[in-house]
Amino acid sequence: MASLLIIVRRKMSISAKRKVRGLLEGEYGSVFKGRSMDFDDLRQYVPNDDVKDIDWKATARSGEVLIKRYIAIRKHNFLFVVDTGRSMAATTPSGEVKRDVGLMAAGIIASVAQQHNDLVGLVAGNKEQISYMPLKDTTSHIERLLQYVQANTSLESPVSNLTNLLDYVRRNIRKRMTLIIVSDVLHFSTTQEQLLRRLGAQHEIMFIAIDDLDPDDDRWNKRDVYDVEKPAMLPSYIRSQKSINLAYQSHITTQTEATNRMLDRLQITTVRIDSEDTAVIQIIRLLEKHKHAKRR
Repeated sequence: MASLLIIVRRKMSISAKRKVRGLLEGEYGSVFKGRSMDFDDLRQYVPNDDVKDIDWKATARSGEVLIKRYIAIRKHNFLFVVDTGRSMAATTPSGEVKRDVGLMAAGIIASVAQQHNDLVGLVAGNKEQISYMPLKDTTSHIERLLQYVQANTSLESPVSNLTNLLDYVRRNIRKRMTLIIVSDVLHFSTTQEQLLRRLGAQHEIMFIAIDDLDPDDDRWNKRDVYDVEKPAMLPSYIRSQKSINLAYQSHITTQTEATNRMLDRLQITTVRIDSEDTAVIQIIRLLEKHKHAKRR
């Protein structure tokens, strides 16, 4: 079985040639930085150092301003909350499977986290089943997380149920985490909004939305298109009606804007991803937005 983590890192290396890998690492470091209270040594003060770190006794003895340096050992906890319902086996605008695009996005963050020795766990499921894989920081663990999502997301999977996933996290996860939700949900129900609000009081939350294909795209003119959740066919003669397509696009735009406003109110950063090739740059944007949101 091919290693999904190797595939993720290979695509990240390709992106590195476009000078975005270093930016990804930098954004990760600027958002998820921490300091333990384990003292290391003293050094001379330089502008922009935190005055709280000044060692006043050592400063008085030496005659120059000295600050304490600490060993950064605090690990961050990342919990991926991944929808494995059958809708995630549908198609993105690029023609790829939503599951694979979601795996690429999650794998990018998990790979960088693992390289920083941070801890990564998983809550994944659908209407009928939810699984939890606890926090670890090894490469083999990240691989198992990705393989689990891939193996349990198909057109034969039960339907999605994001409410169940969010409620599971609310009831079972006590330690503070950074929750990274991966789903194709376009509109959150009132219950889901309430769950997000409660979770946001304890955790930081980021939402990675996987885009659905546009049935009006010319690439699908000669192919069958159907709703995998029902399932139900969407005949080509309906898709060819301009008035229906305009109404559909207006509906999608309205729902997307309403969802973005709701997530902004709850201080949940989000990006929409439509292909594996755009995943790296979109994750950079997600981290940038999250960094600025924390400063508000």
